[in-house]
Amino acid sequence: MTPLVRTRLYFLLSYVCFGLVAFALWLQHVEQLAPCPLCILQRYAFVGAGVFFLLSGLFGGPLARSGLWAAGLVAALGAAVAGRHVYVLYNPSVSCGLDPVEDFVNSLPPAQWLPQAFFADGTCGAKLPPILGLDIPEWSLLWLAVLTVVAVLLSLRRA
Repeated sequence: MTPLVRTRLYFLLSYVCFGLVAFALWLQHVEQLAPCPLCILQRYAFVGAGVFFLLSGLFGGPLARSGLWAAGLVAALGAAVAGRHVYVLYNPSVSCGLDPVEDFVNSLPPAQWLPQAFFADGTCGAKLPPILGLDIPEWSLLWLAVLTVVAVLLSLRRA
């Protein structure tokens, strides 16, 4: 793979991450679906992975490999949160942590700076209409898992 193709791939991956956050914001502000604390944590994961993919594309070389590992780690942590969210959906008796988790998420600086994007005021167990047969947290889990695998595979490739 040529350096130009690699750079374009990193940029494409960052665009995917930022596009998914934009879609989440559209669901929140146009479709009036309030995000829960776990949704907001998944947004952080998409933003973080997107930033690291973007930095990998901008700097290349050994720094790109470090950025890919960081993107993979952030995406994997986001996938763990999304997995917990899916578990909450299928086990309604389980709480998503509306008190301590919501308080923590809403006390983070981005929730104060950009409450339109990072303030949680929904419930994690809310059953929303599926998109192409999957619930929103399931889509998030799928995308975060794919981003994790892609980041790890790309970081293992020889330069």
